[in-house]
Amino acid sequence: MSNPHNPEELIAIVDNNDNIIGKYPRRNHADGRLHRETSVLIVNPKNEILVQERSDSGHLDYSASGHFPFDEDYLDGAIREVQEELGLNIPKSKFVKISKHRINYSGRYVNNRFITLWEVRRDYKIEDMKIDPSEVKSVKYMTIPELKKVIKDKPDSMSAGFIESLQIYFTKKGL
Repeated sequence: MSNPHNPEELIAIVDNNDNIIGKYPRRNHADGRLHRETSVLIVNPKNEILVQERSDSGHLDYSASGHFPFDEDYLDGAIREVQEELGLNIPKSKFVKISKHRINYSGRYVNNRFITLWEVRRDYKIEDMKIDPSEVKSVKYMTIPELKKVIKDKPDSMSAGFIESLQIYFTKKGL
């Protein structure tokens, strides 16, 4: 397994149809090249979404997410990110693809990417997770109304792309 923070890790650079057209060191992803990321929402039986507070920015973010090596696919990347960030070993069969969408962000940096959003429905207890403190400060389950309130009242407290992905998720799920 590659080091999740290795700036020299090669990630896929893709065209507008998400076809791989090259490789690029992870450290350079913020220069605007279109690349791939994977994101996971863990949803418990009460329909609450596991949200993490990122260690680096303090922003609220997906249950788990990140870049993955060029020779890995979106699903394998999602499985690995959940394991690295939350210490959960979730089988492939539990991941349900919600969407693949493109997000272009240019705020503090440029981040053009395709994101595949996955849902995992299961009752994972926070106390059973092995959180990686270098990536995740804390996790908590939030209700849909709580998340919608944060989107409305404090959007700057969320990571770039998380709001757009949540809105896609809410629409697809009729929430």
